[in-house]
Amino acid sequence: MWAFKVVGALEKVVEQFKTPWGYALSVLNYRQKHGQWQSVSWSTTTVVKTAIATPISGGSIEITDLIISTDKTQAGTVTLIFDDGTNIETLINGLLTDAPLQLALNVAGRMKGWRNAVLYYTVAGGNSTGAITIGYVRNTKSESQSYNVWNSER
Repeated sequence: MWAFKVVGALEKVVEQFKTPWGYALSVLNYRQKHGQWQSVSWSTTTVVKTAIATPISGGSIEITDLIISTDKTQAGTVTLIFDDGTNIETLINGLLTDAPLQLALNVAGRMKGWRNAVLYYTVAGGNSTGAITIGYVRNTKSESQSYNVWNSER
């Protein structure tokens, strides 16, 4: 039998698992327990708007980690946006003309989109090479907000 008290932030996931030495108890936050990741790469002049992470129906995407790595090119851009078909918000608009874009973020500020907003990326301009890796959590409909509420709270 286990008896414990979790002190600190809410939204903890308690899980029991078996190790070679016996049973253990793990306390994780929901990002650690339910996190997913996706990676895309390109080597071309243009990538049209392409989904990198999609929410469950009525839900939202919460970004937990973001890595972008590109080569320098002549007049190229990489854009990362949230788009629900009606509302569009740009997260990153990276210019690759002066220097390569090298970005690695462990997002701690609950960077999440609104209800049904898909995370897209585009590449435009010069012949560029790069990759994007995104860590994220899919939030349910009850945990997600409409665009108007989301926009007023950011």
